[in-house]
Amino acid sequence: MKKLLLTLITFLSLSANAWEPTKPVTVVFPNGPGAGNEISFRIVAKIVEEKNPKFKWSPEYKPGADGNIGMNYFDKQPNDGHTVAMPSCQSTFVTAEIWYANSVKFNAMDWEGVANIGKSPLAFYARTTSDIDTPKKLIAEIKSGKRPITFAVGGAAHKLAVEYFVAGIYPDKDRVETTLYKGPAQAMADVLGQHVEFGVFPIAVGAPFVQSGKLKLIGIAGEVPLKGFEKTPLMKDYVPNLNVYACWNLMLPKGTSPEVQKWYHDNFVPAIRSAEAKEQFDKNFIFISPNEHSSEGIRAAMYRLRQQWQPFARKIKPE
Repeated sequence: MKKLLLTLITFLSLSANAWEPTKPVTVVFPNGPGAGNEISFRIVAKIVEEKNPKFKWSPEYKPGADGNIGMNYFDKQPNDGHTVAMPSCQSTFVTAEIWYANSVKFNAMDWEGVANIGKSPLAFYARTTSDIDTPKKLIAEIKSGKRPITFAVGGAAHKLAVEYFVAGIYPDKDRVETTLYKGPAQAMADVLGQHVEFGVFPIAVGAPFVQSGKLKLIGIAGEVPLKGFEKTPLMKDYVPNLNVYACWNLMLPKGTSPEVQKWYHDNFVPAIRSAEAKEQFDKNFIFISPNEHSSEGIRAAMYRLRQQWQPFARKIKPE
């Protein structure tokens, strides 16, 4: 009985001392509003808020230099659990140190990972006034050399997809240019507005506008056809291994205590894996990777991503 009582007292003491947010949590988005990292975070945060009334959050958008302005800012924030970030995997963990070596002030591998919230295949789009609506037509237009081709892109993964595509079909990269925006929503806005003919951004961002007839969907840079877009060509069938996705990690500053990390893991991972989140993820063409729902899982995944894409990124001229 005494042993049971002691165990109960210890449990209650630990529970009383467990970390919880005491003020709204600032979420740093290193891009403009409307990107996939914000879409995915809002889905999960809503579930966390419903189950834990103490969790409130406010967005802080820090776009510029492909997210590096925002992540430089995040790197200087206190590690008290009241600031988190939602960086894109390729922009922050793969290309930042290569394309922005002189301006990056952080080492992304130093931060504490909570979980990868979600991923979404990238897609190639055209404005509605374009005659190009299939990968075959796009390839033929690039090879013809009749005119310069410009793609609006909202991040490093998008630029990598364009460059990989061009390298796979035609060696003359001067025929294709990319224009980097402050986020995928901003890149998409210029394609929607007919200012740029082509764009590459996540299907999670572009799908509603394809479905409403405001964007042409050329092809998806994924492994398998997507529900609702079963007839859309896969870019890998034209350029082997062209499988590039947007990817968003929930991160805490370097040195964040284990107690804070545990609170985020215990609250966010069940929400990410919940049926409620899956329903919304499916609607937004977002998928999850359960093996990346830990700090160790994120670290291993980012190492693999770096090994895969950094050699190619070093061959590309930055924006």
